[in-house]
Amino acid sequence: MSSVRARFVVPLALALTVTLAPAVAVSASASTAPTGVSTTAGSGTRAATGVSTSLTSVSTSAAVAVRLPNGVLASRAALRNAVFRGRLVIREASRYVGIAYRAGGTSPRTGFDCSGYTRYVFARLGISIPRVSRAQYASMIHISRAQAVPGDLVFFHDPNGRVYHAGIYAGGNTVWHSPHTGTRVQHSRIWTSAVYFARVRL
Repeated sequence: MSSVRARFVVPLALALTVTLAPAVAVSASASTAPTGVSTTAGSGTRAATGVSTSLTSVSTSAAVAVRLPNGVLASRAALRNAVFRGRLVIREASRYVGIAYRAGGTSPRTGFDCSGYTRYVFARLGISIPRVSRAQYASMIHISRAQAVPGDLVFFHDPNGRVYHAGIYAGGNTVWHSPHTGTRVQHSRIWTSAVYFARVRL
């Protein structure tokens, strides 16, 4: 199975607005929380300790900020930070709670299957990942459970190691996912130890 690297999607339409960001430093380390990241709500600005629903901008020193399809301004450097990116991923993932499972579904309008859901959430951050769960896992950086942070991906596998289900790790041994026919997008406990963890390549 060929490995497909995750990449930034830049639509031809003017959905993404590119601007020069002011000089505010952001840590690029995946192991530490970002510093100097601010969120803006109206005219007030506060340090980011989580991701507020009012988040509208992210700035980095001498970086180019891109307005993502979900309206957030973020730089590529900021999105490379696994902890910061994960906060955006979890916020986006939680927006679709209650959307019905549908085999082959890839959007809130049609419903989601497991990998359709994970792919859609990352696409909303301008990050493209493959369509099916096995290809998603093959394209990513494989990490241990101990290395995983919220916003990484969880892949469920059978006794032969074959991936059959994908979800978004939410921390605390929980996952956002679209489980199977008759269910809806939900936040669940990870019910098995037969899982792989992976992180998108940026």
